[in-house]
Amino acid sequence: MRRIRKLFLGIGIFIAGVLLLTAGSGYWAITASHPQISGTLSLKGLRARVEIVRDPLGVPHIYAANVNDLFFAQGYVQAQDRLWQMEYNRRIGHGTLSDIFGAATIKQDRFLRTLGLGRSARADIAAMDADAKHTLQMYANGVNAFINTHRNNLPLEFTILGFKPAPWEPVDTVAWGKVMAYNLGGNYDTELLRALLIEKLGAAQAQELLPPYPATGPFTIPPEAKTYRSQIPNAPAEIQMPRLGAVDLAAIAELDATLGLRGDGVGSNNWVIDGAKSATGKPILANDPHLGIQMPSIWYAVGLHCVPVSATCPYNVAGFTFPGVPGVVIGRNERIAWGVTNAAPDVQDFFVEELNPQNPNQYKFAGTWQDLQVVEEPIKVKGVVSETLKVQITRHGPIMTPVISATQPLALQWTALRERSRLFESVLALDRAQTWDEFRTALRLWDAPAQNFVYADVAGNIGYQLPGNIPLRVKGNGTVPVPGSGEYEWAGYIPFDELPFVVNPPTHMIASANQQIVPNTYKYLITQDWGAPYRQQRIVDLLQTKDKLSLDDIQAIQGDVYSLPLVTLQRWIVALQPEGFLQQRALEQVKNWDGRLTTENVGGTIVEATYQRLLANLFAEKLGAAYVTYRGASDSHRRAVLALLDQPTSAWWNEAGRDALVQKSFAEGVDWLGSQFGDAPGDWKWGRLHTATFAHPLSSVPPLDRLFSAGPVAAPGGVNTVFTTSFKIGGRTYDAAHITSMRMIIDLGNFANSQHINTTGQSGQPLHKHYSDLVSAWRDVRYAPLYFERAALDRAQEGTLTLLPQVE
Repeated sequence: MRRIRKLFLGIGIFIAGVLLLTAGSGYWAITASHPQISGTLSLKGLRARVEIVRDPLGVPHIYAANVNDLFFAQGYVQAQDRLWQMEYNRRIGHGTLSDIFGAATIKQDRFLRTLGLGRSARADIAAMDADAKHTLQMYANGVNAFINTHRNNLPLEFTILGFKPAPWEPVDTVAWGKVMAYNLGGNYDTELLRALLIEKLGAAQAQELLPPYPATGPFTIPPEAKTYRSQIPNAPAEIQMPRLGAVDLAAIAELDATLGLRGDGVGSNNWVIDGAKSATGKPILANDPHLGIQMPSIWYAVGLHCVPVSATCPYNVAGFTFPGVPGVVIGRNERIAWGVTNAAPDVQDFFVEELNPQNPNQYKFAGTWQDLQVVEEPIKVKGVVSETLKVQITRHGPIMTPVISATQPLALQWTALRERSRLFESVLALDRAQTWDEFRTALRLWDAPAQNFVYADVAGNIGYQLPGNIPLRVKGNGTVPVPGSGEYEWAGYIPFDELPFVVNPPTHMIASANQQIVPNTYKYLITQDWGAPYRQQRIVDLLQTKDKLSLDDIQAIQGDVYSLPLVTLQRWIVALQPEGFLQQRALEQVKNWDGRLTTENVGGTIVEATYQRLLANLFAEKLGAAYVTYRGASDSHRRAVLALLDQPTSAWWNEAGRDALVQKSFAEGVDWLGSQFGDAPGDWKWGRLHTATFAHPLSSVPPLDRLFSAGPVAAPGGVNTVFTTSFKIGGRTYDAAHITSMRMIIDLGNFANSQHINTTGQSGQPLHKHYSDLVSAWRDVRYAPLYFERAALDRAQEGTLTLLPQVE
């Protein structure tokens, strides 16, 4: 984002000067927009009195007598805390960043507008039933009540960028749902990578680089929990894969990175144990989603309470949602609790279309020329001449070629664009559900992104359900782009009742960590690009260490930083013969390492540095320009490298041989660490190398980073640890890119013991006491109560704001 840095450099220097000259008034100008959390406000649009009680972390619990006021107040408090973030998020959804950032973000807007998240959101709103649309409108009314009463007192970002927000609309909420579906929902980039690797290396070597998931598991629903005996129907062995020509995968990855989306590390952990496994005698449910590191947190904690709970006002729920989204996405009500991880099914396919050489607005399907739909997408660019995109759309979806630097017309078919979504109706139905059956009924509406849901209730039941639209293909398996001729069409979706689920398994526990859900005997194809098994294996191992697990045990698992893949590599390194005194001392650190990536450990630092050199020595020269993309596209390379260590005669080792290449990589890793951190291996602590910086979109350059960002802080964990802090490689550090974005533990035996922590803080306003107050608690795996009962909340509260209807 070099152009954005230039854009804000002058602004940042100006602001710094002003603040230095007028420190007192500057502080007031920044903090004047901080939310009112006590007293009374009268607001137009309310029907009755509403109370908003803030807990010690600033989390609001909303008490309202009717549904309209409940969601109105939720919109109001989210705007109080996170209006800038909501504005930024909706601009991603609609592809309108350049309207405020100028030409610096034009590539992002072109990509987003071609993809069509905003178009799809508008179609969803048009088809939405009246009740769901009304709820979104009530929420929007609350947001707009804040905007209308604070037009001269907006968060600092609006002042810096020189604009005021337009009214919030229901479509803005739906657009963010599309962004999250894109963030979590597909494999089109892996499809392209696999196709390019096949073209370059052949199918056999490409499969070695992108290895299939182990047939032995671990699985979310293992055979001992539930049996799936129907074999997948035989697919054609050969797929007619057309040549792609040039595709700039690095450019796609850069676009996603600048928006904080997708990439290696997006995932999550969740698990649930029943009363037979729990020290409390009732279920315990845990969840920690892994998403891009950012400031403020991607999550917003909230409680929604009808007073009284009734058929007309049925909500009594607490947990986490996204800024801009009504309801609670992950959490609990008075009867049930639920958590989610990304299932990552294959719901995206690229179709290579044949365009008519005589008419570029036609494409061939089933032997006949058909007209493309051409949609104009005007892009307003601040400070320069605006432009209008002409997006071509086939029956398969938008042609993405112009924005991914491809030479073939590639149309993207994706469930989140193809079907009208009922995602938000599902969220609200989850919030109201009281039983396993009602929970599953709510998930019938959950279409994209498909997620792994774990469940528990006060009656002692636990369960798992995969919801979502997962395509059935007439031909092919979705792993590579296919011709758009009509042979490889989708023939509907896996029926909901045949999607994987289990309730009260004899294993007394259920866990998911983005790995394969069911064995290969399951009758349908979900994906062939599952996440690595390492986190799941570690979670299952830890859950099996005791007959009865306490809340403290669950906390320890969420904070676990043991790295299974690095421990495997450690065994090869300790067998080496060191060359020289520096290598000898480094090898001693590796031998003494206990496998945990704590911030103070040294041995794991050396193993990781060795791994990075081994990865490059194996693949960089042979893959050429595709190497950087392969390294950053997924965690497949870790499985590939560990598999090759057991194959000493593999052609990948070249004439040097396996042992010599491992020795060379260790030497290079040690030399690199010495050049960066000195020649005393005891100083090579993981926390010096691996840091977490919670960066705001405006903190690209000094001095704005001092105001808007938090960190860097030494970060424990790594790519495949339960406490996940996936990193990007560059310079002298391994900066965290995707992290454990929040943690939640629900005790179904005593809800008062339930706990949570966010990554940064509840507020999105710089200099607010809750802006970055949770960073150290997140790093150190400390928790705060997840309040629910009013009496306990009143004893601990830091403020109560009463909202009253404005007298006309």
